[in-house]
Amino acid sequence: MKAAIFDLDGTLIKYSAERRFLPWAVSTLRLCPARFFPYVWRSLKDGDFFSSKLYYRGIPVDRVEEMAAAFFSPERVRKMVFRDALAEMEKRRKEGFQLILLTGAPQFLADRFRPLGFEKVVGSKVEARDGILTGELLDYPPGKRKREILGELSRSMGLNLEESYGYGNGYGDRFFLEAVGHPVAVNPSRKLEKYARERGWPLVRWR
Repeated sequence: MKAAIFDLDGTLIKYSAERRFLPWAVSTLRLCPARFFPYVWRSLKDGDFFSSKLYYRGIPVDRVEEMAAAFFSPERVRKMVFRDALAEMEKRRKEGFQLILLTGAPQFLADRFRPLGFEKVVGSKVEARDGILTGELLDYPPGKRKREILGELSRSMGLNLEESYGYGNGYGDRFFLEAVGHPVAVNPSRKLEKYARERGWPLVRWR
């Protein structure tokens, strides 16, 4: 089975899913701004702004899923995605590729993009206890972890990675892009663009 594996933030959509979702959640009073203080404190302490999702701490899972569904409606999602990306997805689907979304966005946000035709959606796993989010990350796909997850998907889904396509925009995406036979740098960062040019990878600009 061959697949077309897509990153989300910066690849299929401009900016990130959370960068769109969180301001809306705050502006509509669904999320209190004070929730971000523990997150910022932890991030500064760890020197890593991707080490937690503490602004979700204490929120029931079903509540945050309702919030995600309210913001990421099928109509809004389709408008968010670059037109060129939609055309590429449709092209690969017609060619018999399984579409896979592999992203660092939380799973409950990434799942809202499933209606675009993704066979599999893998996002960050935020810990929940008794149905309540703790804000701690159990799994965060970007970087080398994304390549490891792709390897796991390859074994479980029977993917032929040599025949598969990969689409990413960030330098960290190079790890999973190297694992496929047809890597594509989409709206690449400067570092990824340099890396891709050195390896002869296609570079595309999606709008």
